[in-house]
Amino acid sequence: QTLVLTGGGWSNPNRTGKKSKTFVKGLIPSRGKPSRQEHDANAEEGINAHDIEYDTDDERFSRRISGLSHRHYTTTSSRSKKHLAHWKRTAWEDVRVGDFVKIRNNESLPADILICATSEEENVAFVETKNLDGETNLKSRNAVPALSNLRDAQACASTPAFRIDCEAPDIKMYRMNAAVLKKDGSHPVDIQTTLLRGTVLRNTRRGHEDHSQFWRCPE
Repeated sequence: QTLVLTGGGWSNPNRTGKKSKTFVKGLIPSRGKPSRQEHDANAEEGINAHDIEYDTDDERFSRRISGLSHRHYTTTSSRSKKHLAHWKRTAWEDVRVGDFVKIRNNESLPADILICATSEEENVAFVETKNLDGETNLKSRNAVPALSNLRDAQACASTPAFRIDCEAPDIKMYRMNAAVLKKDGSHPVDIQTTLLRGTVLRNTRRGHEDHSQFWRCPE
Protein backbone atom coordinates (compact mmCIF):
# COMPACT_ATOMS: atom_id res chain seq x y z
CA GLN A 1 0.00 0.00 0.00
CA THR A 2 1.05 3.59 -0.68
CA LEU A 3 0.50 6.80 1.29
CA VAL A 4 -1.56 9.15 -0.89
CA LEU A 5 -2.42 12.78 -0.11
CA THR A 6 -5.99 13.51 0.97
CA GLY A 7 -7.89 16.11 3.01
CA GLY A 8 -7.03 19.75 3.54
CA GLY A 9 -9.34 20.80 0.72
CA TRP A 10 -7.18 19.10 -1.90
CA SER A 11 -8.61 17.01 -4.72
CA ASN A 12 -6.88 15.47 -7.71
CA PRO A 13 -7.72 17.66 -10.73
CA ASN A 14 -7.22 14.83 -13.19
CA ARG A 15 -10.40 13.10 -14.28
CA THR A 16 -10.00 9.35 -14.37
CA GLY A 17 -12.62 6.69 -14.89
CA LYS A 18 -13.33 3.91 -12.43
CA LYS A 19 -11.29 0.75 -12.90
CA SER A 20 -13.13 -2.20 -14.40
CA LYS A 21 -11.50 -4.79 -12.16
CA THR A 22 -9.10 -5.08 -9.26
CA PHE A 23 -5.86 -6.98 -8.83
CA VAL A 24 -6.04 -6.81 -5.04
CA LYS A 25 -9.00 -8.41 -3.30
CA GLY A 26 -9.08 -6.89 0.14
CA LEU A 27 -5.58 -7.91 1.15
CA ILE A 28 -4.94 -5.52 4.02
CA PRO A 29 -1.95 -6.18 6.30
CA SER A 30 -2.80 -6.75 9.94
CA ARG A 31 -1.85 -4.02 12.40
CA GLY A 32 -2.24 -3.39 16.09
CA LYS A 33 -5.57 -2.27 17.46
CA PRO A 34 -6.23 1.50 17.66
CA SER A 35 -7.17 3.09 20.96
CA ARG A 36 -10.88 3.10 21.79
CA GLN A 37 -11.06 6.90 21.48
CA GLU A 38 -9.44 6.87 18.05
CA HIS A 39 -11.63 4.00 16.93
CA ASP A 40 -14.81 5.79 18.00
CA ALA A 41 -13.80 9.08 16.39
CA ASN A 42 -12.70 7.52 13.12
CA ALA A 43 -15.65 5.14 12.96
CA GLU A 44 -17.91 8.16 12.54
CA GLU A 45 -16.04 8.99 9.35
CA GLY A 46 -15.60 5.40 8.15
CA ILE A 47 -11.83 5.70 8.58
CA ASN A 48 -9.40 3.05 9.82
CA ALA A 49 -7.03 4.85 12.20
CA HIS A 50 -4.10 2.79 10.96
CA ASP A 51 -4.69 3.83 7.36
CA ILE A 52 -4.10 7.55 7.91
CA GLU A 53 -0.95 9.45 8.79
CA TYR A 54 -0.39 13.08 9.71
CA ASP A 55 2.82 15.03 9.47
CA THR A 56 3.89 15.45 13.10
CA ASP A 57 5.42 18.88 12.55
CA ASP A 58 2.13 20.54 11.58
CA GLU A 59 2.38 23.73 13.65
CA ARG A 60 -1.21 24.73 13.06
CA PHE A 61 -2.44 21.51 14.61
CA SER A 62 -0.02 21.85 17.52
CA ARG A 63 -1.37 25.30 18.31
CA ARG A 64 -4.93 24.08 17.98
CA ILE A 65 -4.54 21.39 20.64
CA SER A 66 -2.34 23.39 23.02
CA GLY A 67 -4.05 23.80 26.36
CA LEU A 68 -6.16 20.65 26.05
CA SER A 69 -6.01 18.21 28.94
CA HIS A 70 -4.36 14.87 28.23
CA ARG A 71 -7.68 13.13 28.94
CA HIS A 72 -9.35 14.87 26.01
CA TYR A 73 -6.33 14.95 23.70
CA THR A 74 -6.79 11.68 21.82
CA THR A 75 -10.47 12.04 20.99
CA THR A 76 -10.27 15.73 20.15
CA SER A 77 -7.10 15.37 18.10
CA SER A 78 -8.57 12.53 16.05
CA ARG A 79 -11.63 14.60 15.21
CA SER A 80 -9.73 17.83 14.59
CA LYS A 81 -7.00 16.29 12.47
CA LYS A 82 -9.42 14.89 9.91
CA HIS A 83 -9.77 18.40 8.44
CA LEU A 84 -6.03 18.73 7.86
CA ALA A 85 -4.19 17.47 4.83
CA HIS A 86 -2.88 14.00 5.56
CA TRP A 87 -1.74 10.74 4.00
CA LYS A 88 -4.02 7.75 3.49
CA ARG A 89 -2.88 4.22 2.79
CA THR A 90 -4.11 3.24 -0.64
CA ALA A 91 -3.69 0.12 -2.76
CA TRP A 92 -1.00 0.69 -5.38
CA GLU A 93 -3.48 0.05 -8.18
CA ASP A 94 -5.63 2.95 -6.96
CA VAL A 95 -2.85 5.55 -7.22
CA ARG A 96 -3.96 7.93 -9.97
CA VAL A 97 -2.15 10.26 -12.32
CA GLY A 98 -1.75 13.56 -10.45
CA ASP A 99 -1.72 12.07 -6.94
CA PHE A 100 0.86 13.19 -4.41
CA VAL A 101 2.37 10.16 -2.67
CA LYS A 102 4.73 9.74 0.26
CA ILE A 103 7.33 6.99 -0.07
CA ARG A 104 9.35 5.69 2.88
CA ASN A 105 12.77 4.11 3.04
CA ASN A 106 12.93 0.65 1.42
CA GLU A 107 9.52 1.02 -0.24
CA SER A 108 8.97 0.28 -3.92
CA LEU A 109 7.56 2.96 -6.20
CA PRO A 110 3.96 2.13 -7.25
CA ALA A 111 4.12 4.14 -10.50
CA ASP A 112 6.35 6.39 -12.59
CA ILE A 113 6.70 9.50 -10.47
CA LEU A 114 8.31 12.93 -10.33
CA ILE A 115 10.29 13.86 -7.22
CA CYS A 116 8.93 16.93 -5.42
CA ALA A 117 11.03 16.86 -2.24
CA THR A 118 12.94 14.44 -0.02
CA SER A 119 13.95 14.25 3.63
CA GLU A 120 17.57 14.95 2.67
CA GLU A 121 18.81 18.52 3.01
CA GLU A 122 19.91 18.67 -0.63
CA ASN A 123 16.69 17.02 -1.86
CA VAL A 124 18.51 13.95 -3.12
CA ALA A 125 17.09 10.42 -3.14
CA PHE A 126 19.16 7.25 -3.42
CA VAL A 127 17.40 4.45 -5.20
CA GLU A 128 17.91 0.88 -6.32
CA THR A 129 16.90 -0.09 -9.86
CA LYS A 130 17.66 -3.82 -9.59
CA ASN A 131 14.07 -4.71 -10.51
CA LEU A 132 14.42 -2.74 -13.76
CA ASP A 133 17.96 -3.24 -15.05
CA GLY A 134 19.56 -5.78 -12.69
CA GLU A 135 22.04 -3.23 -11.30
CA THR A 136 22.53 -3.36 -7.52
CA ASN A 137 24.50 -0.14 -7.07
CA LEU A 138 22.55 2.82 -5.70
CA LYS A 139 21.73 5.69 -8.02
CA SER A 140 21.06 9.27 -6.97
CA ARG A 141 18.06 11.25 -8.12
CA ASN A 142 17.10 14.84 -7.33
CA ALA A 143 13.88 16.70 -6.63
CA VAL A 144 12.60 19.26 -9.11
CA PRO A 145 13.87 22.62 -7.73
CA ALA A 146 10.57 24.34 -8.58
CA LEU A 147 8.68 21.83 -6.39
CA SER A 148 11.11 21.49 -3.48
CA ASN A 149 8.83 23.44 -1.14
CA LEU A 150 6.32 20.56 -1.16
CA ARG A 151 7.81 18.89 1.90
CA ASP A 152 4.66 17.93 3.81
CA ALA A 153 0.98 17.16 3.29
CA GLN A 154 -0.24 20.70 3.92
CA ALA A 155 2.25 22.22 1.49
CA CYS A 156 1.18 19.74 -1.20
CA ALA A 157 -2.53 20.36 -0.59
CA SER A 158 -2.25 24.15 -0.68
CA THR A 159 0.09 24.52 -3.64
CA PRO A 160 -1.35 26.32 -6.68
CA ALA A 161 -2.27 24.01 -9.55
CA PHE A 162 0.52 23.12 -11.94
CA ARG A 163 0.82 20.92 -15.00
CA ILE A 164 3.38 18.53 -16.35
CA ASP A 165 3.85 18.18 -20.10
CA CYS A 166 5.61 15.00 -21.19
CA GLU A 167 6.76 13.61 -24.49
CA ALA A 168 5.25 10.34 -25.69
CA PRO A 169 6.74 7.20 -24.05
CA ASP A 170 10.15 6.25 -25.42
CA ILE A 171 11.57 2.75 -25.88
CA LYS A 172 14.72 3.98 -24.13
CA MET A 173 13.94 3.46 -20.45
CA TYR A 174 16.19 6.21 -19.13
CA ARG A 175 15.21 8.95 -21.55
CA MET A 176 12.56 11.51 -20.66
CA ASN A 177 11.86 15.08 -21.69
CA ALA A 178 9.17 16.98 -19.82
CA ALA A 179 8.42 20.28 -18.12
CA VAL A 180 6.60 21.49 -15.03
CA LEU A 181 4.33 24.38 -16.00
CA LYS A 182 3.60 26.84 -13.18
CA LYS A 183 2.41 30.42 -13.07
CA ASP A 184 6.01 31.60 -12.85
CA GLY A 185 7.02 29.76 -16.00
CA SER A 186 8.22 26.45 -17.38
CA HIS A 187 10.71 24.28 -15.48
CA PRO A 188 12.43 21.42 -17.37
CA VAL A 189 12.54 17.93 -15.88
CA ASP A 190 14.25 14.76 -17.06
CA ILE A 191 14.99 11.22 -15.90
CA GLN A 192 17.26 12.59 -13.13
CA THR A 193 14.16 13.94 -11.37
CA THR A 194 11.99 10.95 -12.19
CA LEU A 195 11.66 7.48 -10.68
CA LEU A 196 10.19 4.55 -12.58
CA ARG A 197 7.75 2.03 -11.20
CA GLY A 198 9.58 -0.79 -9.44
CA THR A 199 12.43 1.44 -8.24
CA VAL A 200 13.13 1.06 -4.50
CA LEU A 201 13.92 4.04 -2.25
CA ARG A 202 17.18 3.39 -0.40
CA ASN A 203 17.98 6.53 1.56
CA THR A 204 20.41 5.37 4.21
CA ARG A 205 20.46 7.95 7.01
CA ARG A 206 20.18 6.26 10.40
CA GLY A 207 18.07 7.52 13.25
CA HIS A 208 15.78 9.49 10.95
CA GLU A 209 12.44 8.80 9.34
CA ASP A 210 13.41 8.97 5.70
CA HIS A 211 10.72 9.76 3.20
CA SER A 212 10.10 11.57 -0.04
CA GLN A 213 7.16 13.38 -1.55
CA PHE A 214 6.31 12.53 -5.14
CA TRP A 215 3.82 13.43 -7.84
CA ARG A 216 2.62 10.69 -10.13
CA CYS A 217 3.54 11.30 -13.76
CA PRO A 218 1.21 10.81 -16.72
CA GLU A 219 1.53 7.39 -18.34
